[in-house]
Amino acid sequence: MPVDRMRMRPWLEQQIESGQIQGLHWLNEEKKIFQIPWMHAARHGWDLEKDAPLFMNWAIHTGKYRPGIDKPDPKTWKANFRCAMNSLPDIEEVKDKSMKKGNNAFRMYRMLSSYEKAVKKGNFSH
Repeated sequence: MPVDRMRMRPWLEQQIESGQIQGLHWLNEEKKIFQIPWMHAARHGWDLEKDAPLFMNWAIHTGKYRPGIDKPDPKTWKANFRCAMNSLPDIEEVKDKSMKKGNNAFRMYRMLSSYEKAVKKGNFSH
């Protein structure tokens, strides 16, 4: 039986709006451009609480992680989150603006409007 849960885009918007995850914020709310902290787990100073809360929250939301029951697995959480993001037709990474190395690594994404999504899929006719 499928789990009845909020879809990723509204869930993500809720996470951004909450302001509870350091580094997760709108860069341009009007254009729906946002930034996700994306520090590599092998990096010196990497911290589960500081560097993986978004991925952990998604794992909890999707039922893949039950705090106090399951062993924390931030590598899998991040991979699952990345795969989910990549599968969304209405969110795209702004690759030339993302910074994937260093202590302040992040990825920048943009939420597409219905019109942009249709154009991207080739379902728009003049």
